[in-house]
Amino acid sequence: MEPTIYSRFKEMVNADPDHPAIIDERSCVNYSGLDRLVDTLISRFPSFIPARVGVVMDHSVEMIASILAIIKAGAAFVPVEPDFPPERMTRFLTECGVDFVVTQEKYSSRLKEFSLFIVGPVINVDPSLHPLPDRCKADRPAYIMYSSSISGYPIGVMVGNRQVVALADRFRDTFNISTDDVLLQYSADIVNIFIEEVFGTLLNGAMLVIPSATTRNDPQALLKFADEQYVSIISGFPYLLQELNHFESLPMTLRMLISGGDQLNPASIGHLLEQVTVYNTYGPTETTALATCYCCNNGYALPSGHYPIGRPLEGVELMLLDNDLNPVAQGQEGEICIAGTGVADSFTGDHRAEQLASITTLSDGTRVVRTGDVGMRLDDGNIRYIRRKESEVNILGKRVVTGEVERALLATGEVSDCAVVHYQDEKGSAYLVGYVVPSTRSFSLSWVKNRLAQYLPAYMIPEFFVLLKQLPVTASGQVNTLALPVVLKDSAAV
Repeated sequence: MEPTIYSRFKEMVNADPDHPAIIDERSCVNYSGLDRLVDTLISRFPSFIPARVGVVMDHSVEMIASILAIIKAGAAFVPVEPDFPPERMTRFLTECGVDFVVTQEKYSSRLKEFSLFIVGPVINVDPSLHPLPDRCKADRPAYIMYSSSISGYPIGVMVGNRQVVALADRFRDTFNISTDDVLLQYSADIVNIFIEEVFGTLLNGAMLVIPSATTRNDPQALLKFADEQYVSIISGFPYLLQELNHFESLPMTLRMLISGGDQLNPASIGHLLEQVTVYNTYGPTETTALATCYCCNNGYALPSGHYPIGRPLEGVELMLLDNDLNPVAQGQEGEICIAGTGVADSFTGDHRAEQLASITTLSDGTRVVRTGDVGMRLDDGNIRYIRRKESEVNILGKRVVTGEVERALLATGEVSDCAVVHYQDEKGSAYLVGYVVPSTRSFSLSWVKNRLAQYLPAYMIPEFFVLLKQLPVTASGQVNTLALPVVLKDSAAV
């Protein structure tokens, strides 16, 4: 029988039930204890056989147990961070048609439109409860994670059990994960790296440690927490590695740093390379997080000032194709297209139809993801990431399509025309500038920003705004971004 997420987790439970599974700043649980927590939660679910379940919780033992319970019940979890803007949170959960939302009492007022399953700070396990049936199937969706469609609309990517198990295998084989490893759960649950952290750990018998939000947002406190918990692996976005690079020393137990979600440059990790192994990775949501890998130690930087994204991992086939899905010549630019065990099942949401073409089938029957990223195969076989085909940028490791920000600006009613453009500061970090043509003389930027905050998360709201009487256009009527005044950001002053 084909393995599923929960059958793989159960193998770890049976192999070493007393091995620590998860530690947060308030509690800890071993593998057998986590298994019992999962059955306890399922026995109390308001729907006996749910299909999709929202998760709006603080990161904790209880959160991970809830996710595993949803999966064992045969459903897909839909993660939304508690600090998401209320309209965006409601839209995602409504589009997915969740049966109920697992949350905590303090967030219940934000979720009044939904049936709620409240998880308290302590889950009392019923010792008489018998193990519940595992309804998890390899071909069923495991989670729905929101990304952006080509035109900038939010779109839910449906990833199955089969793909997550394959990811756990790739993660183990690539980074030599063993039961002795301790991995830090740092990333938000709305991004790929969260999937790597949780399932790359628990499906391989290692230990996951979860800092509080306060600790997570303080690099010095985070490093102290990692030291106290004997963390051996940290996976995160380049900006996290850039922060760690400032410290004189790292925890003695730390053996590896894994960067993903954005381009990585040598200047941000020079001190780290002297102490630990650093990997640069690449993998869109549609390919279940991890597709390529490059070891930066003794590696080289490209003329762009960034590292290559490396070579495809076991079970991944990476192709560079033209617009007609034909292979490009060696050394030529092409769209990065990925086939193999990580390709997502499908999409959900109001705008799923426009995104379905991004998962297509080639003439030979190969099912591939068209990532929308442009790359080039180097002479040594490594892949160079060049740019996005569309107007898209990574802000703090999260994908932002500027068209979605522009639509949100127009929806405020205070803007008659606008353009959102991204630039890079001196450290290579992206930031957004909004160029707006007010629709009224009483234009209020504070009101517009407050309105945006009801739907867009903070990282999608432009840092700077420029008021214009009209936008410059090209002869074809398109916005001429080259004629817009450039707003410079001094990264050293941040």
